[in-house]
Amino acid sequence: MSSWPSKIAIVVPSLIMMTGLEFVIHYPGTFWKIFGGIVGFVFCASFYLSGFFNQKKLKQLIYLILPLFYVSSITALFVLTQKSYTQHLFIVGVSIILGIVLNNIATLSKYHLYSHQEVVLKSEDDKRKRVSYTTNEALVLLTIFFTTANLFGLIYLLSFSLWQALLIIVLVVFILTYQFLNEIFTPSLATLYSLITGLTASQIFWSLTFWPTNYIANAVIVVVSIYIIFSILEQYSRQMLTRRLIKIYFLLGIITISSILLTNQWIPR
Repeated sequence: MSSWPSKIAIVVPSLIMMTGLEFVIHYPGTFWKIFGGIVGFVFCASFYLSGFFNQKKLKQLIYLILPLFYVSSITALFVLTQKSYTQHLFIVGVSIILGIVLNNIATLSKYHLYSHQEVVLKSEDDKRKRVSYTTNEALVLLTIFFTTANLFGLIYLLSFSLWQALLIIVLVVFILTYQFLNEIFTPSLATLYSLITGLTASQIFWSLTFWPTNYIANAVIVVVSIYIIFSILEQYSRQMLTRRLIKIYFLLGIITISSILLTNQWIPR
């Protein structure tokens, strides 16, 4: 994969997203056409950056998951933002992050981070892989945050069906988690742990719909819970998981979630 085509595939979709969403602000009636164009460009760029043309392996297509889910989640959240200055800042931020997403899948698609036995990162190349893996985790969590915030907003503002929201949460978390865990587990284990994570996220989501908290706080709580699961699974994959680490992760989760609930403005329903 040559350098310049890769850079173009990373930069162009981000610029198209930025200009497209700005265009939608002034011409709302073009939303679906612009959205379709953005998805199309991101799909083509992701397809190229995944390395499918070079390796001709279907497993490379797993790297299309995060960019497409990311675009869908932020575009839906864009519709819910009302104030114009917030929309402009939002557009710039999510467009830059899209570039990071595309750049990161170009790196991840070249190799798996671990050999499922290796624990120590010995070389500079291994360290770069570790950075790419950590970035991928953050981007997956961010996409889950956008998705859950969207769904909570739809339920509270538009009376969206709860069972449909739960089904979406299970599917989205399962697919995104699989893309993440596929880097450190075998496909069968990644599938099992992704299913458990998706079902767990749906239960947390369901319970939070009864709490008088806003949709942003609820989405953060879901993401914090998933982050704890990711952290435990990562340590387990590296054969470094201990009871002490599990207690630390759960304690940090409890402190974080308690802080969110205590500082959140409660909304009567």
